[in-house]
Formats: sequence, C-alpha cells, structure tokens
Amino acid sequence: DSMEWNKQLGQAIATGNARAIQGQTTIQANKIIAVLNKDNSQQITELHATGNVMFLKDKQVATGDKAKYYLKQDKVIITGNVKLKRDNDIVRGEKLTIDFITGLSKMESSDSNQKVKMKYTTEWI
Repeated sequence: DSMEWNKQLGQAIATGNARAIQGQTTIQANKIIAVLNKDNSQQITELHATGNVMFLKDKQVATGDKAKYYLKQDKVIITGNVKLKRDNDIVRGEKLTIDFITGLSKMESSDSNQKVKMKYTTEWI
C-alpha cells in the first residue's frame, strides 16, 4: 500500500488497499487517483478508481472495474461488470451512472446483444 503526490499533475495516487471517504461516501479500489483543483487549493474535484472498485453511498453498494466520481456534481460513473445493490434489489450491467443530486440512476449494457439484469423482491400488502 502506498500514497504518492504529484504536484505537477495535480494528483494524489493511492495504490494497494486504497480507500477514500468523505461523509457518507466511500470508494475502495486497487488504485485511486484524486484529481486536485487547479487553483492550488488542494481540493479534490474527482476520484478515478480502478480494480475491484466498490462505491458506497446512501444505502447503495455498487461494484465494478472502474469508477469516476465527480465531487462537485455528486455523480458517479462505474464501468465494467457493474453490480448495484439497494436493499435486496440487484441490478447488473456494464455502465452505471448515478446522479445523487437529481436521484437519477441509469444502468446500461455494453452492446445490443447484452442485457441489463435485475433481481428484486416484492412485498404483498
């Protein structure tokens, strides 16, 4: 496990068992690159995660191969063998976009031959 700062590129790179936590949001991956604001404020604007990605927020767990989280927009895009779990419901696909400001989630397949798969539970009232 290591952490590296590259001031010229405006990045902080964590490798190994990398984890980034802000409030109720957690990202875990083999590698996380934190993109810093270009105004030298050292504020993180984006997180790019690769390898065994797990994204947790608002009682949702999403996993995949890669993720980009845009902090100001509160939006995440996860790609590659994606699985989203909310409560007991599971959705699988190749690309997941979640906008936490609007509440919109979109799962996509990789091409026309692939399908988005969903497993959900129902309650009878």
